[in-house]
Amino acid sequence: MDIEELIRKIRGRPGMYVQDKRLDYITYFISGFYYHGSMTGTAEPIDIHFKEQFHGWVRDWIADNRGLTYQGESGWYEYITFSTQSNEEAFDLFFKLAEEFFAEFHRLPEQHE
Repeated sequence: MDIEELIRKIRGRPGMYVQDKRLDYITYFISGFYYHGSMTGTAEPIDIHFKEQFHGWVRDWIADNRGLTYQGESGWYEYITFSTQSNEEAFDLFFKLAEEFFAEFHRLPEQHE
């Protein structure tokens, strides 16, 4: 299973993966997924791309679509929670952004190498 499939499964049935619909719980779960991939050597190209690029992509999306900018670097969790008014909104926005990010990944064949 790669990160895209994992996030789709979490989105479809969040209660199977995390106790509450909270973005911080999703963040912790994904961190464990990455740890497993790095320890077992099973990380897929999409996993690596998501880990390395998603935070910057989210930062740019929020700047372009919400007019918010950030000083310094942060993770995608911080960018999303800073730009939303509630945990529910942050939770939903994460899945929306992940879906858009993966769609872009699949349109760029050079990212698969």
